[in-house]
Amino acid sequence: MTNKLRPILLAGGSGTRLWPLSTEDMPKQFIPIFREFSLFDLSLQRLNKSSLFKKPIIVTSERYLGLVNNSLLRTGIEAEKIILEPEAKNTSPAITLAVILGMKVNDSENFLVTPSDHYIALNKNFYDSCIIAKSHLKQEGLILLGVKPNNPSTEYGYISTEVKDDKIKRVNGFIEKPNLDKAKILLKKPGIFWNSGMFIFNGRWYLESLKEIDDSFLTTSQKAVDLGITNDKLFSPDEDTFNKFKKKSFDKAFVEKNITISMVNLNAGWSDLGSWASLGALHGDPDSGMTLYNEEDYNRIIKPWGYYETLMELEESKVKLLSVTPGEKISLQKHAYRTEKWFVIQGDAKVTRGDEELNLQPGDTITIEKNQLHRLENDSKNPLKIIEVQTGSYFGEDDIVRVEDTYGRTDLH
Repeated sequence: MTNKLRPILLAGGSGTRLWPLSTEDMPKQFIPIFREFSLFDLSLQRLNKSSLFKKPIIVTSERYLGLVNNSLLRTGIEAEKIILEPEAKNTSPAITLAVILGMKVNDSENFLVTPSDHYIALNKNFYDSCIIAKSHLKQEGLILLGVKPNNPSTEYGYISTEVKDDKIKRVNGFIEKPNLDKAKILLKKPGIFWNSGMFIFNGRWYLESLKEIDDSFLTTSQKAVDLGITNDKLFSPDEDTFNKFKKKSFDKAFVEKNITISMVNLNAGWSDLGSWASLGALHGDPDSGMTLYNEEDYNRIIKPWGYYETLMELEESKVKLLSVTPGEKISLQKHAYRTEKWFVIQGDAKVTRGDEELNLQPGDTITIEKNQLHRLENDSKNPLKIIEVQTGSYFGEDDIVRVEDTYGRTDLH
């Protein structure tokens, strides 16, 4: 029987696309957006299945060690090792150091690489996909977990596979994050999946393949481990050697240069929550358990055109969910003290911005500058929802200058 999988849990990213919710000091994987639990907590709990997984190797930044330890204490999960990167160098160095370190314990180790900031609704389905991958895991080859698209997303890279009903499919190629028109075309094609960023492979095979693809990088990685310092569960790679790494993603440095790649379908309610659009969509799912705000602070403000909810408010920013009823529109207005960025998460938006008239769809974004006339309109038959991220020096409702208003409010704030 194939060995259990050794998880490599990647937790060093800063989630900059979700600013201001996610910051360098508190990136999205550590934010408690599911009541008291974070995405990192949920990832640890998901990997706490001893029949399938060994203890995880966690790769994170030195600055996040306290957050990692808090999660381990909160969830009661024990890590095999915590690798502390002196600085972020993307996923290729992180994964490679973890593999080398894991192979020192077991030179036939099989690994599961998974980000810690993704959301999975159905853990059992995730386990089923891992079991399928593990059962097909020979000593050679890389297995990806792919997700069948349910919308023409521009947020993810795509995988093209052979068109078969087999549980495991051969990968034919990779497609960069497309624009919306190309995403719509891809959605209609068979054998197309989103790349979840989760990989399963044998460690010995990986290191042998990496030696052929980039022997210099492998040699540097080995040196960073050999000269590193172990302190109980903590491992710090040699800083001088580590600093020689260029920032490389695992996909670009290894995956796309490999020819023995297969894919297993992951049908588990997956999202990388990498944008306000995807986060807002999950927020609208009553089964997700997401709490972007404290329940006692929750407040829905009814307006003539629909309603808005304040999701979070900081000194320098404010985030709202706007819902515009079919056939309604907000006033033609401008703001003196704030810039607004809109992320369409549901429905079709008709936007006036200065002299422009634009039609936006889910996944699209637009920025409204200070003192720029703008209007949001829903001329469809379906609800329109957007996430509005405000930045500036003042966010009060009285910073609204209405130039034209369907509801007779031009003299009101």
